[in-house]
Amino acid sequence: MFRSDAFRQQAQAWQQQFRQLQSAGLLQRIFAWIMLGLIMMLSLTLLVFVVLLSWILIPLMLYRARRQMRKARESASQQQPFSQRSSQQSRHETHIIEGEIISRKEE
Repeated sequence: MFRSDAFRQQAQAWQQQFRQLQSAGLLQRIFAWIMLGLIMMLSLTLLVFVVLLSWILIPLMLYRARRQMRKARESASQQQPFSQRSSQQSRHETHIIEGEIISRKEE
């Protein structure tokens, strides 16, 4: 029962606040709507600007990444020792890694 009384009091307080806001002047409401509209227009403009900027920058970033990968591939191929290829070898290179297997178990 205590909760229902507290709820009624809170509801009455809200209603009273709402009545006070309703009695606010027409100019205040118009000003609030104009400000809300301006804020919405500014945020929409900012959103469109960011989307257009991303559409411009994404291809540029992909181009730079491809160019860096190409440079890295070229520098890696220049650092490897030149090996003679037979004329029958296909265009695809095979990489052979030679190594020695060392057992860590000491017997």
